[in-house]
Amino acid sequence: MRIVIVGGGIGGLTAALALRHHGIEAIVLERAAQLSEIGAGIQIAANGTLVLRELGLEPALAAVATVPERYDYRDLATGRLLYLAPLGQDAAGRYGALMYNVHRADLIDLLYAALPPGAVRLGAECATIAQDARQARVTLRTGEVIEADAVIGADGIHSVVRTALRGPEDKQFANILMWRALIPKAKLEGLPLPVAGNNWFGTGRNVISYWVRPDLYSILAAVPATEVRRESWTESGDIGELLDSFQGAEPTIQAMLGAVESSFITGMYYRDPIPNWSTGRITLLGDAAHAMVPYLAQGACQSIEDAWVLAVCLKKHGAQGIEAALLEYERRRQPRTTRIQAGARFAVKMAHEPDEDSVRWRNGRWRGLARIDPLAETSWAFAWGHDILAAAKLPPGEVVGLSAAREGKRMARPESQRAFDLWKGAIGSEDIARGHLGQRAAYERFLFTHFPAPADLAVAPAELNGVRALRVGAGADDAAVLHFHGGAYVMGSAASSAEYAGRLSRAFGAPCYSVDYRLAPEHPYPAAIDDAFDAYRGLLATGVAPQRIVLSGESSGAGLALALAMALRRAGLPLPGGVFAICPFTDLTLGGPTVQLHSGDDPAAHRDSLTQLAASYFQGHEPTDPMVSPLFGDPAGLPPLYIAVVDGEVLQSDGTRFADKARAAGVDVTLRVVPDSVHVFTLFPFLPEAQDTLEDAGRWLRARLQDGARTAQAA
Repeated sequence: MRIVIVGGGIGGLTAALALRHHGIEAIVLERAAQLSEIGAGIQIAANGTLVLRELGLEPALAAVATVPERYDYRDLATGRLLYLAPLGQDAAGRYGALMYNVHRADLIDLLYAALPPGAVRLGAECATIAQDARQARVTLRTGEVIEADAVIGADGIHSVVRTALRGPEDKQFANILMWRALIPKAKLEGLPLPVAGNNWFGTGRNVISYWVRPDLYSILAAVPATEVRRESWTESGDIGELLDSFQGAEPTIQAMLGAVESSFITGMYYRDPIPNWSTGRITLLGDAAHAMVPYLAQGACQSIEDAWVLAVCLKKHGAQGIEAALLEYERRRQPRTTRIQAGARFAVKMAHEPDEDSVRWRNGRWRGLARIDPLAETSWAFAWGHDILAAAKLPPGEVVGLSAAREGKRMARPESQRAFDLWKGAIGSEDIARGHLGQRAAYERFLFTHFPAPADLAVAPAELNGVRALRVGAGADDAAVLHFHGGAYVMGSAASSAEYAGRLSRAFGAPCYSVDYRLAPEHPYPAAIDDAFDAYRGLLATGVAPQRIVLSGESSGAGLALALAMALRRAGLPLPGGVFAICPFTDLTLGGPTVQLHSGDDPAAHRDSLTQLAASYFQGHEPTDPMVSPLFGDPAGLPPLYIAVVDGEVLQSDGTRFADKARAAGVDVTLRVVPDSVHVFTLFPFLPEAQDTLEDAGRWLRARLQDGARTAQAA
């Protein structure tokens, strides 16, 4: 087998090494006449280091790189520490290898040196690519034709191979320009710049910096595109413009940028994810397949992962199975790189928040993350903690894609598979890239598209003690359902929950008031619980007897309903007749065993996304406050509870642990564990278990109300 790789960057050179490691001949065609020092610092996290270690290159990398002890996130104007991610040996213990910061040229040199003479042809510019049933061919600008069993396009964001496969495509501009510079250590004496990721974040701009050699410091300073005009990697920038963009920054930044003598400028470009990389005997690798913004520092590492999987697949299928090998390579890699691309754009959004309000919400989220994720695992483990050497030995369906669910996960019934697939496609890569506003819009789109309210459903605006709500359904006004929608306190609305509220109304034989409580991060804790409290008071003011009210919620809304019930008891207010809680989110510390156990099986919820969303809600408040996480409260004295969870969902243990605690405190608890279903299954009217649960809950409530009435008469 003979493989031709177009492009002699990190991905192309690593692919040649990985192929040769697996006994496959590979030749790299690089159009540059020589490998030069162009570029700046890059980061090789544990997921990349594992491959380089397997190729025998970690000692050479360690000899030229530095090992950061942590990432520091600081405020650009004040220098205040906002967030810290531990690295160094501690992180190596978690992820299996060290992170290295290195000059790009040093990494290229050591990859090149590890290949035998003749494995890389410099000055070999690709003109055209072709293939037939037996082979693939590259024609160089010189007219020379090079034949191989397969051609790999590793030629970057401007890939000639990609254009040959897919035709001309526009790359996307993030409207951000990046100043890159290298500063000798001697010019930085006295500045507090430890061997770490030293990062500062302001409004619309930031600085990412670290040591790439013991005596050389790398800076990436990103600013809005309107502040600089040039976009070329090779074009020098006017340092005066750089300094102007960071006027008012803290003294360390001012001194550091003042030490810059020359800089080159590049636009922040990326490609949108594509579903297919391969055609016949030709495929793509690295930036040619999935060019991404640099804010997860994963561009090089994802190319390295690609290289290893490509080699494994070609070795597995052999010379007679080239096309099958390339399709398996794509199937194994495309879901993961799509997730990384979206995560990188989300990180760019956070790093370049455009105004003071957005910066405040971001910083609040970081404060929250520091409380429940002090090791920064939910921010980084999905990238750094991926062992591609082990993953390449697993079935392709084990890869975790954009929804953070395994691609090969299958449900037992067609209707549950339909619900699973709907959850899986609810939030796309573009939605993730837009941050919480994109995810919020996607959640609304998901609910309105798949679960629209019937035209004949009675829906009217209502106001409960100043809190907006919708009165949904029919029934006597002497009873009511007070419903709180889900969405992890960040997403959802009364309007998008109207269809479900209508079914709640029918099940309980009373109108359902769906509450539009304020959402985070714009309105962090205690906004939601305050609104819930006010809405309950408002409902009492309409004349509904408290024992004729049932509190209802799903996911975070169910947690809010349980927190409200405890708050009412503590305040000495009359309690409702019961609480109907579907898949409740009761522990915002994410301490439940199923949070980790079932992440990857549940397309609606995952530890990483839940941590970000939860931190957006409580921000600077303590997550163990029972009004944030009702699991930490005292449930004694609560009204009857009906709790339903799904066997296999992430929040299963949130519901079961609260049920166990409440039952031990003497509360009347009905716990329903539903098999072969999805998180918040009652949202899906086509699921039999949704109808069964609502009907059962209706019988449950009527029985409790009758018991309560008899008790009152006896008294």
